[in-house]
Amino acid sequence: MGCSNSKPVSFLIPPDRMRESRVCPRRLAVTSKNTITKFNAMLSDLDRPDDPVYAVSWASGMYGGLTLHSGPTEKYQASATARTASSVGGNYIVTLPRMWPVRQQSEDIMRLGPSMAYEMWWFAMRVGTHPSVRVELFEWRCSSGAEVKGVEGGSGSGWKLVRVGGVAGHGGGNVEENDNGINDSSRADGLTSDIKEVVAVWADAGLSLSQIGALEFRGAGATDEFGLLLNITVIVTGICLWQLRQMHNAAAVASM
Repeated sequence: MGCSNSKPVSFLIPPDRMRESRVCPRRLAVTSKNTITKFNAMLSDLDRPDDPVYAVSWASGMYGGLTLHSGPTEKYQASATARTASSVGGNYIVTLPRMWPVRQQSEDIMRLGPSMAYEMWWFAMRVGTHPSVRVELFEWRCSSGAEVKGVEGGSGSGWKLVRVGGVAGHGGGNVEENDNGINDSSRADGLTSDIKEVVAVWADAGLSLSQIGALEFRGAGATDEFGLLLNITVIVTGICLWQLRQMHNAAAVASM
């Protein structure tokens, strides 16, 4: 998947880091760092909020493509980039770093689900390490359920990343989930109503001039099972969903 005119990512993951699946802390706080001319963000361990570990920059304010940097400021090299596939929105193209000794970057497309009644985005990518590398499918589902409400610093609404599994026959989100929190007690902790594992949760921040949101890895997502690239993809796509919601909110206000 991908597009031939994607922005290259120079970041190469060396052999020693290939064995380190945790690209970031298990719990991340995302805060904005704005200037007159730029809109940037910082990612920090929720347990060490004053010590940022990664930075995000946007090419054209909050509305352009974004870059995840390998350090706490935009001076660090790119780890991954993301942009919409067209000027009218829709799919996001995420360009990932090279995994040594591969010479080229890889791309994944985060696609919009078939129904806007329940917001859902999905992507498929290679996960794991040799010899258990395989392609798995993941869905970001809009949520205000227990997982999202339990995120420290969140507003109680956001997204949860669901591990769907193999990609054979997948049509892009065939399950509509009733996720208003009413039936949370009837399902096992860490599972969706269709018995899928929740591997990450994004919670939008409440009313704040600086807080953007919080991201937590859960279940298998908090282990080394999936490998480094999925961690990067979760961070980038989670921020893309926040960005998309901000653009929709701004457009709604402008149309009033």
